[in-house]
Amino acid sequence: MRLADVAWIAAAAFIAVAIAPALKAVGLLPHDLLVSWGMPFPGLEQMFFGPVMAFVLLLCFLKTGQPLVFPAIGILRALALGFVFPANLEHLGTGIAGILAGFLAASLVRNAATVRFGRWLPLLAALYAGLYAAGNYLTACYFGPAGQTRVILLSPALAAAVVLGSFALGGILGVLALATTAPSRSLSR
Repeated sequence: MRLADVAWIAAAAFIAVAIAPALKAVGLLPHDLLVSWGMPFPGLEQMFFGPVMAFVLLLCFLKTGQPLVFPAIGILRALALGFVFPANLEHLGTGIAGILAGFLAASLVRNAATVRFGRWLPLLAALYAGLYAAGNYLTACYFGPAGQTRVILLSPALAAAVVLGSFALGGILGVLALATTAPSRSLSR
């Protein structure tokens, strides 16, 4: 692994781990903003965090060619969120999304000679963002507080809209990531 790859991975890991605490410290945490705007539905902020993390991880993957950035940084993000919000084990969904996206990324690298990256990489970002939201909802229903679970289960259409919105925004940001950078040599071999 080159020094540039290590720098990209370190930067992506820093963003993944530090974005929520930094936003919380300055009072701009999307959850708090949405509640103050009268939109208290649990997980609505995932339409921000899932696509942003998909963009960051896809950029890192494009620059390094390392599929392990998805599960490694996804798990680091889940652990960091567990420290920022210790009562919320439902953030495990971010790790689950990273692991599943890592499998797809590894498959893309393994089949690099036949894969059309222009089609698959935005889909990879969309899948990560959608899985981020879906995984967090699934783990929230299992680990989350009963009141939060009840709100989610009473509004399945809104939860589905958050997952589909995350998927769509992740795909858009995936196209943007692909347009702003060329795949690394290790991807195009």
